[in-house]
Amino acid sequence: MKRIKTPYIVYLVSMAVIAVARYTHVLDQYLGTIAAVLFLYIPVIILFIKKKSPELYGLGKKGMLSGMVKAIAMVVIIFPLYSTGFYFYMKWFYHLAMTLSFMHTLPILRFAFYDLLMVAIPEEVFYRGYLQSELKQYDRKKIHIAGIEIGVSFVIVNILFALGHLIVIQDIVRLAVFFPGLVFSWLKEKDDNISGSVTFHWLSNVLSFLLFNMLR
Repeated sequence: MKRIKTPYIVYLVSMAVIAVARYTHVLDQYLGTIAAVLFLYIPVIILFIKKKSPELYGLGKKGMLSGMVKAIAMVVIIFPLYSTGFYFYMKWFYHLAMTLSFMHTLPILRFAFYDLLMVAIPEEVFYRGYLQSELKQYDRKKIHIAGIEIGVSFVIVNILFALGHLIVIQDIVRLAVFFPGLVFSWLKEKDDNISGSVTFHWLSNVLSFLLFNMLR
C-alpha cells in the first residue's frame, strides 16, 4: 500500500512546485523551465535510486523506431480529421476564417524546437514514462483494447495530465488534453517506449500552434 502512494505524492509535490512558480512574480517567467526540469529529472532520480534500467519507464532503445512509425501513422489518420473539424467549428461558432499569411518558417521552427525540448519530451517522460509505468503495476483488472492491456491507471494518468495543464492555465478548456492524452498513453503502451507518445504529442502541439495562428 505504501508503494502505490508514491507516484501520487511525487505528482502532488511536482504540481505544488509548479503552482508556486506560477503565482510567484519572479519565478513565473521561468515556469516552463522549472516544469521541464521537474518532469525530466524526477524520473531519472527515481531510476537512479532504484538502480533500474531506463527501459523501466520506456526510455530505452527497444521499440523506439516502431513507436515513432505508429505515431506518424496516427498523424496521417487523425490530423486531417481534426484540422477539418477545427476549421468548421471556428467558422460556424466564432465566425473566424483561416489564412496562410502566418506561414513564416522561423516562428514555426522556433516553436517546434522549443516545444520538443521543453514540453513534449519532459511531459511524456513524466506522465507516460514515470506515472503510467508505475501506476499500471497496481491495476487489479485489465481489458484488451486496440492491442494493449488497459486498466484504471490508463484513465487516471490522463486525468492527472489534464489537471496539470489546468494548474498552469486556469481555463476549463485545458482539460480537453485528456483526450489526446489517451492516444499518447496508447502509443507508449503499444511498444513500451515513449518515442511514439513524444512524437505524436510534439506534432499535435505544432499543429495546434499553426491552426490557432492561422485564425483571422
